[in-house]
Amino acid sequence: MYVQIITLQAPLGKINDLRQFIANEYIPAVSKSPGFVSAHLLEQVDDRDSAKLITYWESQKALEKANTTGLLLGTDTGIIARIPGTRIQRQSYIMQATSQSSQTI
Repeated sequence: MYVQIITLQAPLGKINDLRQFIANEYIPAVSKSPGFVSAHLLEQVDDRDSAKLITYWESQKALEKANTTGLLLGTDTGIIARIPGTRIQRQSYIMQATSQSSQTI
């Protein structure tokens, strides 16, 4: 599995706008990409204007293919256009090990 972590720093007081955009537009669009597994938006507890969007993919190739469609690249531009001043940084990882509880969250 392949994981991409997108660090988001919203302008002061704009985290609600960012949250709504990610939840209502970004994740629904990305989830239609072949090879997409899941996505989670995490808001930082001690810095309410900071968040991380974690997306899981079947493979690096699946993410790269989604990037070539312009879907993900355009969405970065869309985030910045919709919420000017937002800072975005991406990092990608190969998941080597995982464990999951049987309890539902």
